[in-house]
Amino acid sequence: MKPDGIATFAGDLPEQEQKVVWATHAAPAADLFTQKVEGTAWKSKPSWYIVANKDRTVQPELQRFVAKRMGETTFETDSSHVPMLSQPGFVLDVIRKAAKAVQNA
Repeated sequence: MKPDGIATFAGDLPEQEQKVVWATHAAPAADLFTQKVEGTAWKSKPSWYIVANKDRTVQPELQRFVAKRMGETTFETDSSHVPMLSQPGFVLDVIRKAAKAVQNA
């Protein structure tokens, strides 16, 4: 990612945090979208998905489509591509809800 792309990727973070994300990011594997994954967990286990409504890296409509196909429990937030950084409390709450649902199942 070029430095000017960080605002698209993590635009809801303060500028200093955007710089840290840029400095520490790594390029995804070149074959990321063609890799075959054995035993895809969402096909046999309950799943949760956070849609980032202000994501400019992966369109929110695509996120909703994928989440629906997975049959998951969806949560939405007004975040960029990195809600775990910009809204960690929200993400933690979703993780806790998922853990509680699995424990109660």
